[in-house]
Amino acid sequence: MIQTNRASHQNPWLWFGPLLFMIVVGAYFVFRYQGHWAETDSAVFTRVIRDVSQAGRLIPTEEGSLVYPNGYSFQAISAFIVAITGLEVRALQQLVYPILSALVILPAWILYREVTGSGRGAVIATILLFMQPEFLFVILRSSHEKFTRILMFLCLFFLVRSFRLTHRPGLFATMIALFYLATYAFIASNSLLAHSFLFAIASTLGFVALLNRFSSFKLQQSHITARLAYVLIISIVLNYLFMFYLYPPVQHQFGVFTDTWSRLAALLFDVQADSVNPYTYVGGAWINLWVYFLVSIANWIILGASFMIWAVQGWRWLRYGRPPQGLTRQFIWLLYAAFALQGGLSIIVDLSGSLASNIQHRIFPSFSILAVAIVASALADWRPQRHQRLVQWSSAAVISIVVCLSVLKATVEPAVGNKWMFYQPEEIIALTWSENHLQQTQLWIEYDERLSVAWATSIDRSVQQNRMRVGVTEPTLPIRSFLLTDITRLRSSRLEQPLPIPYDAQRVYDNGSAELYRLRPRTPFQK
Repeated sequence: MIQTNRASHQNPWLWFGPLLFMIVVGAYFVFRYQGHWAETDSAVFTRVIRDVSQAGRLIPTEEGSLVYPNGYSFQAISAFIVAITGLEVRALQQLVYPILSALVILPAWILYREVTGSGRGAVIATILLFMQPEFLFVILRSSHEKFTRILMFLCLFFLVRSFRLTHRPGLFATMIALFYLATYAFIASNSLLAHSFLFAIASTLGFVALLNRFSSFKLQQSHITARLAYVLIISIVLNYLFMFYLYPPVQHQFGVFTDTWSRLAALLFDVQADSVNPYTYVGGAWINLWVYFLVSIANWIILGASFMIWAVQGWRWLRYGRPPQGLTRQFIWLLYAAFALQGGLSIIVDLSGSLASNIQHRIFPSFSILAVAIVASALADWRPQRHQRLVQWSSAAVISIVVCLSVLKATVEPAVGNKWMFYQPEEIIALTWSENHLQQTQLWIEYDERLSVAWATSIDRSVQQNRMRVGVTEPTLPIRSFLLTDITRLRSSRLEQPLPIPYDAQRVYDNGSAELYRLRPRTPFQK
Protein backbone atom coordinates (compact mmCIF):
# COMPACT_ATOMS: atom_id res chain seq x y z
CA MET A 1 0.00 0.00 0.00
CA ILE A 2 1.29 3.44 -0.88
CA GLN A 3 1.70 5.57 2.21
CA THR A 4 0.37 8.98 1.25
CA ASN A 5 0.99 10.40 4.72
CA ARG A 6 4.65 10.89 3.82
CA ALA A 7 3.52 13.76 1.60
CA SER A 8 2.33 15.65 4.65
CA HIS A 9 5.97 16.48 5.47
CA GLN A 10 6.37 18.29 2.16
CA ASN A 11 5.48 21.85 1.28
CA PRO A 12 1.65 22.07 1.37
CA TRP A 13 1.73 24.79 -1.30
CA LEU A 14 3.28 22.71 -4.07
CA TRP A 15 -0.02 22.80 -5.97
CA PHE A 16 0.18 26.59 -6.32
CA GLY A 17 2.89 26.46 -8.99
CA PRO A 18 0.84 24.43 -11.50
CA LEU A 19 -2.21 26.57 -10.68
CA LEU A 20 -0.30 29.77 -11.43
CA PHE A 21 1.01 28.23 -14.65
CA MET A 22 -2.51 27.49 -15.88
CA ILE A 23 -3.71 30.99 -14.96
CA VAL A 24 -0.89 32.42 -17.09
CA VAL A 25 -1.71 30.08 -20.00
CA GLY A 26 -5.41 30.97 -19.81
CA ALA A 27 -4.62 34.69 -19.71
CA TYR A 28 -2.24 34.30 -22.66
CA PHE A 29 -4.97 32.54 -24.65
CA VAL A 30 -7.38 35.42 -24.00
CA PHE A 31 -4.95 38.29 -24.62
CA ARG A 32 -3.26 36.65 -27.61
CA TYR A 33 -6.43 37.32 -29.61
CA GLN A 34 -7.64 40.26 -27.47
CA GLY A 35 -10.68 38.19 -26.54
CA HIS A 36 -11.77 37.87 -30.18
CA TRP A 37 -11.65 34.12 -30.70
CA ALA A 38 -14.24 31.47 -31.51
CA GLU A 39 -14.41 27.78 -32.32
CA THR A 40 -17.18 25.37 -33.18
CA ASP A 41 -18.01 23.71 -29.85
CA SER A 42 -17.70 26.97 -27.91
CA ALA A 43 -20.03 28.69 -30.39
CA VAL A 44 -22.61 25.92 -30.02
CA PHE A 45 -22.55 26.21 -26.24
CA THR A 46 -22.77 30.00 -26.44
CA ARG A 47 -26.04 29.64 -28.28
CA VAL A 48 -27.25 26.90 -25.91
CA ILE A 49 -26.48 29.08 -22.86
CA ARG A 50 -28.37 32.02 -24.38
CA ASP A 51 -31.41 29.85 -25.08
CA VAL A 52 -31.41 28.32 -21.58
CA SER A 53 -31.02 31.76 -19.98
CA GLN A 54 -33.85 33.27 -22.02
CA ALA A 55 -36.20 30.31 -21.56
CA GLY A 56 -35.43 29.80 -17.87
CA ARG A 57 -35.44 26.03 -18.28
CA LEU A 58 -32.97 23.29 -19.13
CA ILE A 59 -34.90 22.17 -22.21
CA PRO A 60 -36.12 25.27 -24.09
CA THR A 61 -39.25 24.67 -26.13
CA GLU A 62 -39.31 27.92 -28.10
CA GLU A 63 -39.08 27.62 -31.87
CA GLY A 64 -35.49 27.77 -33.08
CA SER A 65 -34.02 27.07 -29.64
CA LEU A 66 -31.01 24.78 -29.49
CA VAL A 67 -30.93 21.94 -26.96
CA TYR A 68 -27.63 20.24 -26.16
CA PRO A 69 -28.49 16.55 -26.21
CA ASN A 70 -25.66 15.06 -24.13
CA GLY A 71 -26.19 16.79 -20.79
CA TYR A 72 -27.22 19.99 -19.04
CA SER A 73 -24.63 20.80 -16.36
CA PHE A 74 -22.45 23.23 -18.30
CA GLN A 75 -25.26 25.41 -19.64
CA ALA A 76 -27.01 25.35 -16.25
CA ILE A 77 -23.87 26.52 -14.44
CA SER A 78 -23.19 29.14 -17.11
CA ALA A 79 -26.75 30.48 -17.03
CA PHE A 80 -26.45 30.77 -13.24
CA ILE A 81 -23.17 32.72 -13.52
CA VAL A 82 -24.69 35.03 -16.15
CA ALA A 83 -27.73 35.64 -13.94
CA ILE A 84 -25.82 36.55 -10.77
CA THR A 85 -22.97 38.53 -12.38
CA GLY A 86 -24.73 40.28 -15.26
CA LEU A 87 -21.99 39.20 -17.66
CA GLU A 88 -22.81 38.79 -21.32
CA VAL A 89 -22.64 35.19 -22.47
CA ARG A 90 -20.01 36.18 -25.03
CA ALA A 91 -17.79 37.72 -22.33
CA LEU A 92 -18.17 34.66 -20.12
CA GLN A 93 -17.22 32.34 -22.96
CA GLN A 94 -14.37 34.35 -24.48
CA LEU A 95 -12.82 36.09 -21.46
CA VAL A 96 -13.67 34.27 -18.25
CA TYR A 97 -13.81 30.55 -18.94
CA PRO A 98 -10.30 30.22 -20.45
CA ILE A 99 -8.82 31.63 -17.23
CA LEU A 100 -11.13 29.51 -15.06
CA SER A 101 -9.66 26.43 -16.73
CA ALA A 102 -6.95 26.70 -14.06
CA LEU A 103 -9.46 25.21 -11.61
CA VAL A 104 -8.89 21.81 -13.24
CA ILE A 105 -5.50 21.81 -11.49
CA LEU A 106 -7.06 21.29 -8.04
CA PRO A 107 -8.86 17.94 -8.54
CA ALA A 108 -6.00 16.75 -10.78
CA TRP A 109 -3.57 17.53 -7.97
CA ILE A 110 -5.44 15.58 -5.29
CA LEU A 111 -5.89 12.58 -7.60
CA TYR A 112 -2.23 12.41 -8.54
CA ARG A 113 -1.16 12.95 -4.95
CA GLU A 114 -3.27 9.93 -4.04
CA VAL A 115 -1.88 7.83 -6.90
CA THR A 116 1.81 8.75 -6.55
CA GLY A 117 1.77 9.05 -2.77
CA SER A 118 3.63 12.37 -2.62
CA GLY A 119 3.39 16.04 -3.43
CA ARG A 120 6.47 15.63 -5.61
CA GLY A 121 4.69 13.03 -7.73
CA ALA A 122 1.61 15.24 -7.93
CA VAL A 123 3.71 18.16 -9.23
CA ILE A 124 5.30 15.93 -11.87
CA ALA A 125 1.93 14.52 -12.93
CA THR A 126 0.13 17.85 -13.20
CA ILE A 127 2.99 19.38 -15.18
CA LEU A 128 3.03 16.40 -17.55
CA LEU A 129 -0.75 16.51 -17.97
CA PHE A 130 -0.95 20.21 -18.73
CA MET A 131 1.90 19.82 -21.19
CA GLN A 132 -0.43 17.71 -23.34
CA PRO A 133 -1.74 20.01 -26.10
CA GLU A 134 -4.85 17.90 -26.73
CA PHE A 135 -5.83 18.09 -23.05
CA LEU A 136 -4.88 21.75 -22.82
CA PHE A 137 -7.02 22.68 -25.82
CA VAL A 138 -10.23 21.04 -24.60
CA ILE A 139 -10.10 22.74 -21.21
CA LEU A 140 -9.08 26.17 -22.55
CA ARG A 141 -12.02 26.42 -24.94
CA SER A 142 -15.42 27.28 -23.53
CA SER A 143 -17.26 23.98 -23.63
CA HIS A 144 -18.40 21.43 -21.07
CA GLU A 145 -14.98 19.74 -21.00
CA LYS A 146 -13.37 21.76 -18.21
CA PHE A 147 -16.20 20.78 -15.85
CA THR A 148 -16.43 17.25 -17.24
CA ARG A 149 -12.72 16.68 -16.63
CA ILE A 150 -13.00 18.06 -13.11
CA LEU A 151 -15.75 15.53 -12.43
CA MET A 152 -13.74 12.70 -13.95
CA PHE A 153 -10.82 13.55 -11.66
CA LEU A 154 -13.16 13.58 -8.67
CA CYS A 155 -14.71 10.24 -9.62
CA LEU A 156 -11.28 8.64 -9.86
CA PHE A 157 -10.10 10.24 -6.62
CA PHE A 158 -13.11 9.16 -4.56
CA LEU A 159 -12.86 5.66 -6.01
CA VAL A 160 -9.15 5.07 -5.40
CA ARG A 161 -9.28 6.79 -2.01
CA SER A 162 -12.04 4.43 -0.90
CA PHE A 163 -9.80 1.43 -1.68
CA ARG A 164 -7.72 2.10 1.42
CA LEU A 165 -10.54 3.16 3.75
CA THR A 166 -12.39 -0.13 4.10
CA HIS A 167 -11.21 -0.40 7.71
CA ARG A 168 -12.82 2.99 8.52
CA PRO A 169 -16.55 2.54 7.79
CA GLY A 170 -17.51 6.18 8.26
CA LEU A 171 -14.96 7.61 5.83
CA PHE A 172 -15.49 4.67 3.49
CA ALA A 173 -19.24 5.38 3.29
CA THR A 174 -18.53 9.08 2.74
CA MET A 175 -16.19 8.32 -0.17
CA ILE A 176 -18.76 5.98 -1.72
CA ALA A 177 -21.52 8.60 -1.46
CA LEU A 178 -19.27 11.30 -2.92
CA PHE A 179 -18.25 8.98 -5.74
CA TYR A 180 -21.82 8.35 -6.87
CA LEU A 181 -22.68 12.03 -6.50
CA ALA A 182 -19.72 12.91 -8.73
CA THR A 183 -20.69 10.11 -11.13
CA TYR A 184 -24.18 11.52 -11.58
CA ALA A 185 -22.73 15.00 -12.13
CA PHE A 186 -20.34 13.45 -14.67
CA ILE A 187 -23.27 11.88 -16.53
CA ALA A 188 -25.24 15.14 -16.40
CA SER A 189 -22.27 17.06 -17.80
CA ASN A 190 -21.66 14.82 -20.80
CA SER A 191 -23.18 11.38 -20.98
CA LEU A 192 -21.00 10.28 -23.91
CA LEU A 193 -17.78 10.81 -21.94
CA ALA A 194 -19.47 9.20 -18.94
CA HIS A 195 -20.22 6.19 -21.14
CA SER A 196 -16.54 6.09 -22.03
CA PHE A 197 -15.65 6.05 -18.33
CA LEU A 198 -18.13 3.25 -17.61
CA PHE A 199 -16.85 1.28 -20.59
CA ALA A 200 -13.35 1.62 -19.12
CA ILE A 201 -14.58 0.24 -15.78
CA ALA A 202 -16.26 -2.66 -17.60
CA SER A 203 -13.07 -3.29 -19.58
CA THR A 204 -11.08 -3.29 -16.35
CA LEU A 205 -13.35 -5.99 -14.96
CA GLY A 206 -12.88 -7.95 -18.17
CA PHE A 207 -9.09 -7.65 -17.93
CA VAL A 208 -9.19 -8.87 -14.32
CA ALA A 209 -11.24 -11.91 -15.33
CA LEU A 210 -8.87 -12.62 -18.23
CA LEU A 211 -5.65 -12.12 -16.28
CA ASN A 212 -6.85 -14.23 -13.36
CA ARG A 213 -6.02 -17.18 -15.61
CA PHE A 214 -2.38 -16.42 -14.86
CA SER A 215 -1.36 -17.80 -11.49
CA SER A 216 1.07 -14.93 -10.98
CA PHE A 217 -1.63 -12.30 -11.40
CA LYS A 218 -3.71 -11.19 -8.46
CA LEU A 219 -5.04 -8.00 -6.97
CA GLN A 220 -3.95 -7.32 -3.41
CA GLN A 221 -7.55 -7.28 -2.17
CA SER A 222 -10.11 -9.62 -3.71
CA HIS A 223 -13.02 -7.35 -2.76
CA ILE A 224 -11.95 -4.77 -5.36
CA THR A 225 -13.43 -6.81 -8.20
CA ALA A 226 -16.80 -6.86 -6.45
CA ARG A 227 -16.47 -3.11 -5.78
CA LEU A 228 -15.93 -2.39 -9.46
CA ALA A 229 -18.88 -4.57 -10.38
CA TYR A 230 -21.11 -2.59 -8.01
CA VAL A 231 -19.72 0.67 -9.42
CA LEU A 232 -20.59 -0.44 -12.94
CA ILE A 233 -24.11 -1.63 -12.09
CA ILE A 234 -25.10 1.39 -10.00
CA SER A 235 -23.62 3.82 -12.54
CA ILE A 236 -25.61 2.15 -15.32
CA VAL A 237 -28.76 2.58 -13.22
CA LEU A 238 -27.95 6.28 -12.72
CA ASN A 239 -27.41 6.65 -16.45
CA TYR A 240 -30.73 4.91 -17.18
CA LEU A 241 -32.60 7.26 -14.83
CA PHE A 242 -30.88 10.27 -16.37
CA MET A 243 -31.65 9.19 -19.91
CA PHE A 244 -35.30 8.18 -19.56
CA TYR A 245 -36.58 10.33 -16.70
CA LEU A 246 -34.35 13.33 -15.99
CA TYR A 247 -33.05 14.50 -19.39
CA PRO A 248 -34.87 12.84 -22.33
CA PRO A 249 -32.82 14.60 -25.07
CA VAL A 250 -30.02 12.15 -24.26
CA GLN A 251 -32.07 9.44 -25.95
CA HIS A 252 -30.78 10.72 -29.29
CA GLN A 253 -27.69 8.61 -28.53
CA PHE A 254 -29.60 5.51 -29.57
CA GLY A 255 -29.64 6.94 -33.08
CA VAL A 256 -25.94 7.81 -32.79
CA PHE A 257 -25.04 4.25 -31.76
CA THR A 258 -27.20 2.78 -34.53
CA ASP A 259 -25.56 5.02 -37.11
CA THR A 260 -22.10 4.17 -35.77
CA TRP A 261 -22.80 0.44 -36.02
CA SER A 262 -24.13 0.81 -39.57
CA ARG A 263 -21.05 2.76 -40.64
CA LEU A 264 -18.72 0.26 -38.97
CA ALA A 265 -20.48 -2.59 -40.75
CA ALA A 266 -20.09 -0.77 -44.06
CA LEU A 267 -16.42 -0.09 -43.33
CA LEU A 268 -15.61 -3.67 -42.35
CA PHE A 269 -17.79 -5.69 -44.71
CA ASP A 270 -18.57 -3.51 -47.72
CA VAL A 271 -15.41 -3.32 -49.75
CA GLN A 272 -17.08 -1.01 -52.24
CA ALA A 273 -18.14 1.57 -49.66
CA ASP A 274 -16.45 4.95 -49.82
CA SER A 275 -13.91 5.10 -47.02
CA VAL A 276 -13.36 8.18 -44.89
CA ASN A 277 -9.92 9.10 -43.62
CA PRO A 278 -10.32 11.95 -41.13
CA TYR A 279 -6.58 12.00 -40.42
CA THR A 280 -5.82 13.56 -43.80
CA TYR A 281 -7.09 16.78 -42.19
CA VAL A 282 -3.87 17.01 -40.17
CA GLY A 283 -1.75 17.79 -43.21
CA GLY A 284 -3.75 20.90 -44.10
CA ALA A 285 -4.25 22.19 -40.56
CA TRP A 286 -0.58 23.14 -40.11
CA ILE A 287 1.95 24.85 -42.33
CA ASN A 288 3.65 21.47 -42.81
CA LEU A 289 3.61 18.01 -41.30
CA TRP A 290 6.88 18.48 -39.44
CA VAL A 291 5.44 21.44 -37.56
CA TYR A 292 2.48 19.27 -36.52
CA PHE A 293 4.79 16.61 -35.08
CA LEU A 294 6.88 19.27 -33.36
CA VAL A 295 3.99 21.01 -31.58
CA SER A 296 2.56 17.57 -30.71
CA ILE A 297 5.83 16.27 -29.27
CA ALA A 298 4.42 16.14 -25.71
CA ASN A 299 1.74 13.70 -26.85
CA TRP A 300 4.30 11.36 -28.38
CA ILE A 301 6.60 11.55 -25.36
CA ILE A 302 3.84 10.61 -22.93
CA LEU A 303 2.43 7.99 -25.28
CA GLY A 304 5.79 6.26 -25.71
CA ALA A 305 7.00 6.62 -22.11
CA SER A 306 3.73 5.47 -20.55
CA PHE A 307 3.52 2.42 -22.82
CA MET A 308 7.08 1.34 -22.04
CA ILE A 309 6.56 1.73 -18.29
CA TRP A 310 3.18 0.00 -18.47
CA ALA A 311 4.63 -2.88 -20.51
CA VAL A 312 7.56 -3.40 -18.11
CA GLN A 313 5.24 -3.34 -15.10
CA GLY A 314 2.90 -5.78 -16.81
CA TRP A 315 5.73 -8.16 -17.65
CA ARG A 316 6.96 -8.16 -14.07
CA TRP A 317 3.41 -8.70 -12.82
CA LEU A 318 2.45 -11.51 -15.18
CA ARG A 319 5.83 -13.22 -15.43
CA TYR A 320 7.25 -12.87 -11.94
CA GLY A 321 4.21 -12.02 -9.81
CA ARG A 322 5.59 -8.58 -8.87
CA PRO A 323 2.70 -6.12 -9.34
CA PRO A 324 2.98 -2.31 -9.22
CA GLN A 325 3.33 -1.04 -5.67
CA GLY A 326 -0.05 -0.61 -4.00
CA LEU A 327 -3.61 -1.39 -4.99
CA THR A 328 -4.15 2.11 -6.39
CA ARG A 329 -1.33 1.75 -8.91
CA GLN A 330 -2.55 -1.69 -9.90
CA PHE A 331 -5.97 -0.23 -10.63
CA ILE A 332 -4.42 2.64 -12.62
CA TRP A 333 -2.41 0.06 -14.61
CA LEU A 334 -5.60 -1.77 -15.56
CA LEU A 335 -7.52 1.43 -16.29
CA TYR A 336 -4.70 2.61 -18.56
CA ALA A 337 -5.16 -0.54 -20.62
CA ALA A 338 -8.92 0.06 -20.75
CA PHE A 339 -8.55 3.58 -22.16
CA ALA A 340 -5.81 2.41 -24.54
CA LEU A 341 -8.32 -0.12 -25.87
CA GLN A 342 -10.81 2.70 -26.41
CA GLY A 343 -8.14 4.67 -28.24
CA GLY A 344 -7.61 1.79 -30.65
CA LEU A 345 -11.33 1.32 -31.20
CA SER A 346 -11.77 5.07 -31.74
CA ILE A 347 -9.51 4.91 -34.80
CA ILE A 348 -11.87 2.39 -36.40
CA VAL A 349 -14.90 4.52 -35.49
CA ASP A 350 -13.24 7.62 -36.96
CA LEU A 351 -12.49 5.79 -40.19
CA SER A 352 -16.18 4.85 -40.42
CA GLY A 353 -17.08 8.55 -40.53
CA SER A 354 -19.46 8.47 -37.56
CA LEU A 355 -19.53 10.82 -34.54
CA ALA A 356 -18.03 13.64 -36.63
CA SER A 357 -14.91 11.49 -37.18
CA ASN A 358 -13.22 12.95 -34.08
CA ILE A 359 -13.86 10.33 -31.40
CA GLN A 360 -10.12 9.73 -30.96
CA HIS A 361 -9.74 13.45 -30.29
CA ARG A 362 -12.35 13.05 -27.53
CA ILE A 363 -10.82 9.90 -26.03
CA PHE A 364 -7.17 10.99 -25.93
CA PRO A 365 -7.54 13.50 -23.03
CA SER A 366 -9.05 10.70 -20.90
CA PHE A 367 -6.21 8.40 -21.89
CA SER A 368 -3.62 11.08 -21.10
CA ILE A 369 -4.98 11.40 -17.55
CA LEU A 370 -4.02 7.77 -16.93
CA ALA A 371 -0.83 7.93 -19.00
CA VAL A 372 0.69 10.75 -16.95
CA ALA A 373 -0.26 8.88 -13.76
CA ILE A 374 1.78 5.90 -14.98
CA VAL A 375 4.79 8.06 -15.91
CA ALA A 376 4.64 10.33 -12.85
CA SER A 377 4.47 7.36 -10.47
CA ALA A 378 7.68 5.98 -11.98
CA LEU A 379 9.43 9.37 -11.95
CA ALA A 380 8.35 10.07 -8.36
CA ASP A 381 10.09 6.86 -7.26
CA TRP A 382 13.23 7.60 -9.27
CA ARG A 383 16.15 9.21 -7.45
CA PRO A 384 19.23 9.81 -9.64
CA GLN A 385 22.37 8.91 -7.72
CA ARG A 386 24.70 11.14 -9.72
CA HIS A 387 24.54 14.54 -11.40
CA GLN A 388 21.28 15.46 -9.69
CA ARG A 389 21.71 19.17 -10.39
CA LEU A 390 22.41 18.50 -14.09
CA VAL A 391 19.33 16.27 -14.33
CA GLN A 392 17.17 18.92 -12.68
CA TRP A 393 18.30 21.78 -14.92
CA SER A 394 18.16 19.66 -18.06
CA SER A 395 14.65 18.50 -17.21
CA ALA A 396 13.54 22.07 -16.55
CA ALA A 397 14.92 23.22 -19.91
CA VAL A 398 13.28 20.39 -21.85
CA ILE A 399 9.95 20.87 -20.06
CA SER A 400 10.01 24.62 -20.77
CA ILE A 401 10.57 24.05 -24.49
CA VAL A 402 7.89 21.36 -24.73
CA VAL A 403 5.41 23.50 -22.78
CA CYS A 404 5.90 26.40 -25.20
CA LEU A 405 5.33 24.09 -28.18
CA SER A 406 2.22 22.62 -26.57
CA VAL A 407 0.79 26.07 -25.85
CA LEU A 408 1.32 27.01 -29.50
CA LYS A 409 -0.78 24.03 -30.56
CA ALA A 410 -3.43 24.36 -27.85
CA THR A 411 -3.99 28.04 -28.65
CA VAL A 412 -3.96 27.35 -32.42
CA GLU A 413 -1.13 29.80 -33.06
CA PRO A 414 -1.67 31.27 -36.57
CA ALA A 415 2.08 31.50 -37.16
CA VAL A 416 2.28 27.69 -37.38
CA GLY A 417 -1.31 26.65 -38.07
CA ASN A 418 -3.73 27.11 -40.94
CA LYS A 419 -6.92 26.64 -38.89
CA TRP A 420 -7.26 30.17 -37.52
CA MET A 421 -9.76 30.84 -34.74
CA PHE A 422 -9.42 34.61 -34.25
CA TYR A 423 -11.36 37.41 -35.89
CA GLN A 424 -11.51 41.21 -35.99
CA PRO A 425 -14.45 43.25 -34.63
CA GLU A 426 -14.75 44.91 -38.06
CA GLU A 427 -15.62 41.52 -39.54
CA ILE A 428 -18.56 41.16 -37.15
CA ILE A 429 -19.63 44.73 -37.96
CA ALA A 430 -19.66 43.84 -41.66
CA LEU A 431 -21.72 40.71 -41.00
CA THR A 432 -24.13 42.78 -38.91
CA TRP A 433 -24.52 45.21 -41.83
CA SER A 434 -25.27 42.31 -44.17
CA GLU A 435 -27.85 41.03 -41.70
CA ASN A 436 -29.56 44.43 -41.68
CA HIS A 437 -29.57 44.84 -45.47
CA LEU A 438 -29.89 41.34 -46.92
CA GLN A 439 -32.73 38.85 -46.71
CA GLN A 440 -32.76 35.16 -47.62
CA THR A 441 -29.34 35.59 -49.21
CA GLN A 442 -26.47 33.15 -49.52
CA LEU A 443 -23.32 34.95 -48.43
CA TRP A 444 -19.82 33.56 -48.90
CA ILE A 445 -17.75 34.48 -45.85
CA GLU A 446 -14.59 32.35 -45.58
CA TYR A 447 -12.73 29.17 -46.48
CA ASP A 448 -13.97 27.47 -43.30
CA GLU A 449 -16.22 28.14 -40.30
CA ARG A 450 -13.98 30.85 -38.76
CA LEU A 451 -16.46 33.72 -39.24
CA SER A 452 -19.64 31.69 -38.90
CA VAL A 453 -18.68 30.58 -35.37
CA ALA A 454 -17.50 34.13 -34.59
CA TRP A 455 -20.94 35.40 -35.63
CA ALA A 456 -22.69 32.72 -33.56
CA THR A 457 -20.58 33.65 -30.54
CA SER A 458 -20.99 37.41 -30.90
CA ILE A 459 -24.52 37.86 -32.27
CA ASP A 460 -26.25 34.45 -32.22
CA ARG A 461 -28.16 33.68 -35.42
CA SER A 462 -29.64 35.26 -38.52
CA VAL A 463 -33.23 36.47 -38.24
CA GLN A 464 -33.31 37.38 -41.95
CA GLN A 465 -32.81 33.74 -42.97
CA ASN A 466 -29.48 34.52 -44.58
CA ARG A 467 -27.16 31.56 -45.08
CA MET A 468 -23.41 31.82 -44.63
CA ARG A 469 -21.42 29.74 -47.09
CA VAL A 470 -17.84 28.62 -46.54
CA GLY A 471 -15.22 26.73 -48.49
CA VAL A 472 -14.50 26.74 -52.19
CA THR A 473 -17.58 27.97 -54.05
CA GLU A 474 -19.19 25.87 -56.75
CA PRO A 475 -20.77 27.33 -59.90
CA THR A 476 -24.02 25.50 -59.15
CA LEU A 477 -24.53 27.38 -55.88
CA PRO A 478 -26.56 30.60 -56.23
CA ILE A 479 -24.06 32.73 -54.32
CA ARG A 480 -24.05 36.36 -55.38
CA SER A 481 -22.80 38.07 -52.21
CA PHE A 482 -19.25 37.80 -50.87
CA LEU A 483 -17.50 39.06 -47.76
CA LEU A 484 -13.83 39.90 -48.15
CA THR A 485 -11.67 40.90 -45.18
CA ASP A 486 -8.01 41.56 -44.52
CA ILE A 487 -7.71 38.25 -42.68
CA THR A 488 -9.39 36.39 -45.55
CA ARG A 489 -6.79 37.82 -47.93
CA LEU A 490 -4.02 36.56 -45.63
CA ARG A 491 -5.65 33.15 -45.47
CA SER A 492 -5.96 33.06 -49.23
CA SER A 493 -2.21 33.49 -49.46
CA ARG A 494 -1.49 30.97 -46.69
CA LEU A 495 -3.85 28.29 -48.05
CA GLU A 496 -2.91 29.06 -51.66
CA GLN A 497 -6.60 29.28 -52.53
CA PRO A 498 -7.98 31.89 -54.95
CA LEU A 499 -10.55 34.40 -53.78
CA PRO A 500 -13.94 33.51 -55.28
CA ILE A 501 -14.86 37.11 -56.12
CA PRO A 502 -14.98 38.07 -59.84
CA TYR A 503 -13.01 41.13 -60.89
CA ASP A 504 -16.16 43.00 -61.94
CA ALA A 505 -18.12 42.44 -58.70
CA GLN A 506 -19.60 45.57 -57.14
CA ARG A 507 -18.37 46.68 -53.73
CA VAL A 508 -21.44 47.68 -51.73
CA TYR A 509 -19.87 48.01 -48.26
CA ASP A 510 -16.43 48.85 -46.87
CA ASN A 511 -15.39 49.61 -43.29
CA GLY A 512 -11.64 49.61 -43.87
CA SER A 513 -11.01 46.01 -42.81
CA ALA A 514 -13.99 44.20 -44.34
CA GLU A 515 -15.76 44.62 -47.66
CA LEU A 516 -18.98 43.23 -49.07
CA TYR A 517 -19.22 42.49 -52.79
CA ARG A 518 -22.26 41.77 -54.92
CA LEU A 519 -22.25 40.17 -58.37
CA ARG A 520 -23.58 42.30 -61.19
CA PRO A 521 -27.09 41.29 -62.32
CA ARG A 522 -27.15 39.15 -65.45
CA THR A 523 -30.90 39.29 -66.07
CA PRO A 524 -33.58 41.97 -65.52
CA PHE A 525 -34.94 39.87 -62.65
CA GLN A 526 -31.75 39.90 -60.57
CA LYS A 527 -30.88 42.62 -58.12
